[in-house]
Amino acid sequence: MTRALLLLSSLLMIAGCDASGTTPPPGTDGGTVALMDGGGTPPGTDAGTVPPGTDGGPPPMGTDAGPPTMGTDAGPPAPPGTLAPGSACNCDSECDGTSENAGVCVQGICMMRSSADCASAGSAGECPSGSRCWGLDGVTGGLCWPDCDSFSCDGTCDGDGSCAPNSSSTCTASCSEICTEPPDPGMAPPGPVPTECVIGSSGIQDWRCTSGCGDLVVFDPRDGAGYEDYPLNGETSSDQYRSYIRRDVMMLVRYAAQMVDCQARSWTAGNGGDIGLGDMSEADGSIPGTRESSPGHPPGTHVNGHDMDIGYFQTGTANNRLRSICEHVVDGVDQYHCTEDPIYLDAWRTALFLGHMHASPNLRVIGVDGRAGVAIDAALTRLCTDGWLPSTSAACGGRHSITYEVTDTMRGWYRFHHHHFHISVSAP
Repeated sequence: MTRALLLLSSLLMIAGCDASGTTPPPGTDGGTVALMDGGGTPPGTDAGTVPPGTDGGPPPMGTDAGPPTMGTDAGPPAPPGTLAPGSACNCDSECDGTSENAGVCVQGICMMRSSADCASAGSAGECPSGSRCWGLDGVTGGLCWPDCDSFSCDGTCDGDGSCAPNSSSTCTASCSEICTEPPDPGMAPPGPVPTECVIGSSGIQDWRCTSGCGDLVVFDPRDGAGYEDYPLNGETSSDQYRSYIRRDVMMLVRYAAQMVDCQARSWTAGNGGDIGLGDMSEADGSIPGTRESSPGHPPGTHVNGHDMDIGYFQTGTANNRLRSICEHVVDGVDQYHCTEDPIYLDAWRTALFLGHMHASPNLRVIGVDGRAGVAIDAALTRLCTDGWLPSTSAACGGRHSITYEVTDTMRGWYRFHHHHFHISVSAP
């Protein structure tokens, strides 16, 4: 069993998101996916089904508290002249290993080869104490991923508690077998960074809530600077019954949209429109669609105003409403995820928005499509470097809450995020 190496992502084991609308394909749990954009199908608006295990039930352990703490119980030191598992590296020869478990530098983080193929995902029998075995796409044999509870980690701790490379991890391909360069999302936005884009100026409202923070409310106003809460999935302009959200989550989303509207005003890439807001919860906290006896999301998601589906910022489209940003059909069969590069994605504005969402320490997770996530992660790294996001932001330094799957590793994020991203915010 293999896992995808999300070169620039901090993985979290959280449930995914969407549902409602068409006949489920074989092998799913019968949940359905609603049409994302109420006005036609530009380009690739779609419906689909939720596979077993996607989005349902309580999130796996460790998700509410964010990424695991690194290096809480450091393992045995590496022999002199070598680097312990979890250490930053450039070359395979730098990493500690044994005759059964050779050292290897995986995208800039020391690991070991497994002694045999992994008996199961996360098995321990093929690895030294303190590491667990997973395969990796494109790599023959298994790898021993160091546990963050056993070793200090110079990368990021993923949802399994393993040390993985982060957006700052680098290596030298000439001496590291498992080393590739991160993708380039395109020319970075020109500076300087506007100094007037701060809370209390340029129409930017504070994201911090002080009263009635857990109340379920409608967006106020429905359409504001940088965003539009438009009717979809059977709603009308006078009955947006799927669009109730906690007040504190509303304030955070509104703030992020206003920051993008202010900071990116002179950017020429993308369509420049407001970001589209999708399903939230019903007025009583139920899953959207419950009123019509057709819940549009699996149990445990989109309840009590903690979650929201939001359209990607896009390029080559008329607006930024929820729609597919990529090709997702192979031989006439919908794959429910990007099968090609997300050509309609405005990675820069999307990354800027997601970066500003990290202003709140209660941000739990943001789930995006795998191919979109790679581009967004690269853009986020550059925005942090260039000062569009403060260096102190939780979005910078490889510790962010954006998660995705390039291949299906059964984390629940692989499908149904090619037409929107999903945010989840915990109660304080």
